[in-house]
Formats: sequence, C-alpha cells, structure tokens
Amino acid sequence: MAALEPVLRTTRIEVRKACELLVSPSPEALDACAGVLESAVATLSGGHDIAAGPEALDEAFRLRTAIRTAARLLQGAADYHSRWLQVLGTLTAGYTARGEPAPIARQQRISLSG
Repeated sequence: MAALEPVLRTTRIEVRKACELLVSPSPEALDACAGVLESAVATLSGGHDIAAGPEALDEAFRLRTAIRTAARLLQGAADYHSRWLQVLGTLTAGYTARGEPAPIARQQRISLSG
C-alpha cells in the first residue's frame, strides 16, 4: 500500500509549477499551465491504494494552499482578459444604448494535432 504524502507532494509541486507560469499569463504560459494542471489532476486521481499518515495531513494543507493560489491567479488572468475585451469592444464598436462596452465579434479558434 502506497503512502498518500508523496502523491500529495508531487501534486503540490505540479500545482506550484502552474502558479509560476501564471505569474506572467501569456497565451503560451496559459497553454503550458493547462498541461501542468492536467498532470496534477492525473497524479492525484491515479486510483492508488493509499495509506494516510499524519504527514499526509500537513501535505494536504500545503496542497490546498497551492490550489487556492492557482485559483486566484487563474481568476486574475480571466479578469484581465475580460477587461481587455471590454476595452477592445469600446475601441472597435463603441458603447451600447445602455452605456456598456459593445460586444466584439470573436473569431473561434480550433486547434488540431495528430
């Protein structure tokens, strides 16, 4: 039976890598962040037969802190891009009758690999 603490530690390290990428949320960093977070989820949900000791609780709290930090950074990136879309809407289409930035027509992106 494997110990839970190493699984939590590995997941926390992956989440912290994602946080480092989110400090400068460029499109490339956001793409890389998605892959790192997917890896963290896979690590955590690996279906391990796990025994939890007292060290695991401490590591779980550290993981929770890292996840909360990542959530704040992701929300900050989303808010930043949302505000820029409003500015872009105002610059390209003006304001609506209600005084709000006009929505912009967005082109959809499709990414294929294989």
